[in-house]
Amino acid sequence: MEDCLLGAAKLDWIDVIMFTYNFRLMHTDKMKAAVAACSEAGIGLVAMKSQGGGPVKTDSEAELQMAGRFLERGFTDKQAKLKAIWDNPAIASICSQMPSLTILSANVAAARDLTALSHRDLDLLNRYALETRSGYCAGCGDICLEAVGGKVPVSDVMRCLMYYRDYGDQDLARRVFAGLHGRTELGLADVDFAEAERLCPQGLAIAQLMDEASRVLV
Repeated sequence: MEDCLLGAAKLDWIDVIMFTYNFRLMHTDKMKAAVAACSEAGIGLVAMKSQGGGPVKTDSEAELQMAGRFLERGFTDKQAKLKAIWDNPAIASICSQMPSLTILSANVAAARDLTALSHRDLDLLNRYALETRSGYCAGCGDICLEAVGGKVPVSDVMRCLMYYRDYGDQDLARRVFAGLHGRTELGLADVDFAEAERLCPQGLAIAQLMDEASRVLV
């Protein structure tokens, strides 16, 4: 993704780019350089996938502590994640899925609230992202696809799991997964994901996740 942004910054016909950008991805040197290059080139940047993994999980002490910190400041963890993106002036807007009036109202409130995240808040999000990176697929699908010899589009299957788990949209998850069958040479249970796990920058338990996908997405 960063390479695409850097390449786009060198072209003279791109006005706007919508790309995955959230508190988990914004801190790498390559992402910072790519965003800065596009901004200097006058390209408008729209962030999507802004929540970086969905709602707080009640079985995670780290997530509950993070949510409590932001509630003390007067906003939810979801609103804090939006504020972290808006903190970068190079980001023109956020494309956020808002399937209910409750979420719409919360996003509007976050946009209108002038309370900025403190350095401590941003550091908390950054540290939390590092501590929980093994639970988030960053979408660098070329790595795992090559590792399994092109047999399974792992990152696309991960996206289906995201729809199922984080969005709670089982129909969408299963519909998209069904559309991947033509790109999968073998059943997920027949593929060795050991090398993909070894190379995964996020440290994802890919074999376990693919097993889950084979059970819940059919």
